[in-house]
This record gives sequence, C-alpha cells and structure tokens, in this order.
Amino acid sequence: MKQTYYRICSKCGNPNAVDANFCLKCGTTLSSADEYTLIPHAADQTFPLVDLALTPDEVAQTKNFKITADRDIPAGYRSAGLIFAESAVTPRAGTKAAWEDLMKHVYCLLLAKGYAGVTRVSIQPEPMQPSQLCLYGEALIVDTQH
Repeated sequence: MKQTYYRICSKCGNPNAVDANFCLKCGTTLSSADEYTLIPHAADQTFPLVDLALTPDEVAQTKNFKITADRDIPAGYRSAGLIFAESAVTPRAGTKAAWEDLMKHVYCLLLAKGYAGVTRVSIQPEPMQPSQLCLYGEALIVDTQH
C-alpha cells in the first residue's frame, strides 16, 4: 500500500520530509507532532488543519469530536439542533480537496458553537455544483443531566 509520511508545517501547510526539523518553505520549527500519513486519493479526519489557526486546545478538541452517521444519538450526548456545512473549493480541486475543506468547515462550526460533535451525518454533492459537498446532521452536546 502506498502511503507517505510527512511533517506538515503548522504555519504554511508545506509538506516536509518526515525527518525535517524546519519547514523548507518558511523555516518554522517542526516536530513529531506535525507528522501525518498522507495516502493518495484518500483522507480521513486526521488531515492537517494548518489554515485554521487553531490553538493547541482547539486542536485537541478536534481529535475528540464525535462524528457519526448513526441514526441514534450516542449515549452521553443530546441534540443541539440541525447543522450543515459545505465545501468551497474550485471545481478542478477534486473530491479529496472538497472533503478536507468540508471537514474544516465542520470543525470550525463545532468549535465556534461549543458542540461536541455531529450525528445523523449525511454528505451529498451540492445540487447546483456537484464538485462541492454538503454535510447535514444533528449537532451534539455533552449531556450533563445524567
């Protein structure tokens, strides 16, 4: 299986060799915390969020978001209402770029509103722009009443 390990610069997003100590583009110090596995033509929720300017606490929060397509609200959570997010990339960027852009918008929404995640997720192409993706779901907050 072809996969490549990089140290992605947290300042400019440049992919550097996995053993690089400094970004070759902007000189920012790199560490093992900047390492990502990048697989051609695929992505998950652990791609670099470099252009969001997140604090270390916010980055930690993104790793704990509950994002699921389950029809039931997970135990320990309750609904905070319906949400949607959409990608905003050029049509030539491709599906992987649209996915990553969509997830960045989801993360921004969850962080800004203090949500713990989203359930009942449905991801669909935008009707008027099939190269763009829309996410619909139900926001989650931690249920403190139990």
